[in-house]
Amino acid sequence: MKKALLAVGAASAILLSVPSLADLEPPAGGMVYDSSQDITWLQDANLVKTACAAHAQDPGSTLGRLWAAFDPSALPVGQRSGRTKAQICDDGPVWNGVNLPGGRLNWFEAEAWVALLNDRAYLGYSDWRQPATVQPDTTCSYNFDPGDGSRMYSRYRCAGSELGHLFYSTAPQGLGNPNDLDDNCLQGVASAPDHCLDSDASFTNIEPYIYWSGSDFSPNRDYAWDFNFADGFQEFDNKDVYESYVWPVRDGRSAVLAAQSQAQGIPVLGGYGLMVLGVILAGFARRRFR
Repeated sequence: MKKALLAVGAASAILLSVPSLADLEPPAGGMVYDSSQDITWLQDANLVKTACAAHAQDPGSTLGRLWAAFDPSALPVGQRSGRTKAQICDDGPVWNGVNLPGGRLNWFEAEAWVALLNDRAYLGYSDWRQPATVQPDTTCSYNFDPGDGSRMYSRYRCAGSELGHLFYSTAPQGLGNPNDLDDNCLQGVASAPDHCLDSDASFTNIEPYIYWSGSDFSPNRDYAWDFNFADGFQEFDNKDVYESYVWPVRDGRSAVLAAQSQAQGIPVLGGYGLMVLGVILAGFARRRFR
C-alpha cells in the first residue's frame, strides 16, 4: 500500500509539471487559452457589440472609452463600409431566423479595431490579431484551382484554420460542433433560430454567423478568408463589401492564464497527461505482480 501511494504521488508530481497539450483552459481575465493551437482567444467573441453597449451605459468605462476611440470613418476611401458607429452597433438583419446582433465590420474596419486594441494594450497585451487561415488545408470538403495552378481548400470540415479548429475539434480540444453538409443542421427555417452552433464552451457572444480571418485570399487580395459559425462553412469574401464579426486572438498563453493554472494545482489532463499517468501506473503494476 505504501508503495502504491508513493507511485501515485510520483505520478501526480510529474503530471503537475506536464502542461495540458490539447484542451481549452478555463477562462481568466477575459481570455481563454487554446493549448492545442497555442493561442489565446478573447472570451468575448463579439467585443465590438459589448463595447457598444458599454459606451451607451457608461462612456467613461474601459470599453466605453475604447468604443469612443474607434473611428472607422478615418479609414481611406474604398476601405470604409459607409456605416456610422450607431449603425454598426444596431442589431439586424434577420438571417436564418436569427436577428443578428450588432458588431459586424468589414475586413478593413476589423483590422482597425484590432489595431486599436493593440494601441490601448487591451487586457495588457499589444499583439492581438485576427485568426489565421492556413492553405493548403486538406481537411476541407472541397478543393479548387483558383486559376494559378495551385489548390485552395474550402467549404466544410476545414479544421486547419484557427476558427475551424475551434469550431470542429471535439471537446475539450474545441467546441465539437456539427456542420450542415454532414448533419443538415441549417434548415433555413425563418420561423425559428436555426444553426449548427450547438456548443460555445466557456466563451460568450459567439454569433451564429460569419467571422473574419486575418488571412488574405492569396490569388486576389481584395478578398479574405472567413468562417461561418452558423454552418461550419469556410470561404472567402470581398474585404470592403461584406460585414462580419471579428474575434481577436494572440499567440501563446497569457500570463494571467498561466497563473490561474498554477493556482488550481492540478491541471486538466490532456491526452499527453493521461498517457504519462498510464505509463507510470502500468510500470507500478508490473512490479507489484511479478
